[in-house]
Amino acid sequence: MFEDEHHGPAQPETNSEVAFRFHWIGLGILAAVGCGGNYPPVFGAVAALSLIGFALFIANRETYDGSMRKLFYRTAFWMLPAVVTVATLAVGLAFPAFRPVTITGTKFWELLPLPPSWLPVTGPIRYAALEAGLSVGLFLTALNALLLCKSRLVFARTWAALVFCAGGLALLGILQFASNTETMLWFIPTDNLHFFASFPHPAQWSAFALLWMSAALGLLGWLVRQRGWRWLSGDGWLILFAAILLGLSIAIAGDLIYQILAAGIGGLGCFVIAWQTRQERRKAQRRGLGFPLLVWAAVGVALFGLAAQIAGRHPVDEWIHYAGGGAMHERVVEDTQNMWRTRKWFGWGPASFRYVYAFYQGMDQGGTYYAFARSDFWQSLAEHGVIGTLTWCLPGLWILARLAWQRRIAGFLLAPLAGIGAIAALSMVDFPLASPAVFFGFWLVFFSIGRWTEVDTESAASAPSERRRVEKLRAEGQTLAAKPPPAPDAPTPAAPTL
Repeated sequence: MFEDEHHGPAQPETNSEVAFRFHWIGLGILAAVGCGGNYPPVFGAVAALSLIGFALFIANRETYDGSMRKLFYRTAFWMLPAVVTVATLAVGLAFPAFRPVTITGTKFWELLPLPPSWLPVTGPIRYAALEAGLSVGLFLTALNALLLCKSRLVFARTWAALVFCAGGLALLGILQFASNTETMLWFIPTDNLHFFASFPHPAQWSAFALLWMSAALGLLGWLVRQRGWRWLSGDGWLILFAAILLGLSIAIAGDLIYQILAAGIGGLGCFVIAWQTRQERRKAQRRGLGFPLLVWAAVGVALFGLAAQIAGRHPVDEWIHYAGGGAMHERVVEDTQNMWRTRKWFGWGPASFRYVYAFYQGMDQGGTYYAFARSDFWQSLAEHGVIGTLTWCLPGLWILARLAWQRRIAGFLLAPLAGIGAIAALSMVDFPLASPAVFFGFWLVFFSIGRWTEVDTESAASAPSERRRVEKLRAEGQTLAAKPPPAPDAPTPAAPTL
């Protein structure tokens, strides 16, 4: 049974929130199962399905708790990355950077004379529009969590469904690893034998697993707050099992840096669960520390010790493995920086890296083909420029600034927030956000944390005001009418569940 910390029974979901939840879950599962969203047919399907999120926003804007003018200004701010991306793409269509050329039956891309560096340009139009539509659609779909949701249950149920999906894929990947199969999902042939589950790149799987492992730990902490010391009853065991599977998958497929982060975030989540277990035992007036609390604290210490051991046993330059070695990766990043310096403000346009890079690579790399820069940060600068990259960073920075200003965040959200921070840090040295499944999960969890904290803050603020109202009525000699008892035949409302 879910009991809200401030309002008693948890606020049920509205019809609009149910629609948002099913859309988020369907989109997240499709992107995850479809090769992390990078399989071409799935890429287009995810892009098309994500645009439904904006239609749902338009259809349900009347549910916003405030004036339409306030919603307009708030939406204009949060949609700034989408507006800038679409606007620069529209302007860039007038200044194409390439044109197709066919030589002896082979298609090539010819670099055209470019306008001044302060004007946007675009690469091949079809791919640029598809990439921009995908990123904008996924972002706006996740944004509905921040703008139009008021029930904590919609976040908990969405996270639980996607944690179960990620846990199922982790189990599938572990079985693939044990069977030593050379085909992805046992039927998709691939030249990349480093795949895991449905993800062709182990780095992107590790980031996906790290994100949803942190969300699973957050859910377990929330269940402690809602159910008390019986928090593992029912679906709690399934969430715990999914978190363990995700951690094991990172140990199998992830580089050292992912293993260190997974152990650290796991230790943080265990300590939060132990602390909240202690608080609930105090509320229930149960004496002693309790065996569950000691177990969680011991597991947390062990995971922190594991993270420190892995980090101390290997030098920093071995924490992450790059195809072709660290020297090749440094050269790719250096060439990407040269791409950005040519067009600093608006970059080369969405999905342009794989076409522009061939003109900027400083050494012969043989048959090696680079579709990603192995650094989301530098690839964003090369494709979107300083202005585009700053607008994409602004929502996350604003949420963090608000959390710092309020100095209030529920303890169970610390592990998911640490997972978000880990993905953001990894994007500087790797390419986790190049996977649509990771990109969508990142913004969905981040916006859910922001809104969840807002709801908690509003609930905490309403409790003292209600007490002051009651005290004022009593001081004036008025009595409070007691709630009438329920009719004998009236059914008892059921508590919402995951």
